[in-house]
Amino acid sequence: MNFNLYLDDKTGKELDKTARKLGETRSGLIRKALREWLDKKNLGSPGWPTSILEWQGVPDMPSFESYRGELLPPREDAFS
Repeated sequence: MNFNLYLDDKTGKELDKTARKLGETRSGLIRKALREWLDKKNLGSPGWPTSILEWQGVPDMPSFESYRGELLPPREDAFS
């Protein structure tokens, strides 16, 4: 889909400078920014993004609790 977007001079110059710095096109930067904004503002399903909700984790990763044995016991005086 194509459409026209009108920017003030300052914003246009900043966009050009940033695009050159990142090796992107202006359209590419606008597309990414808009996609990110839409994902954050998705009013149909507030909360975590779908990519996070569907993430299954790393299958061979040890559980967080398996490292508790490596922790030092708490000090008797927590302020010492």
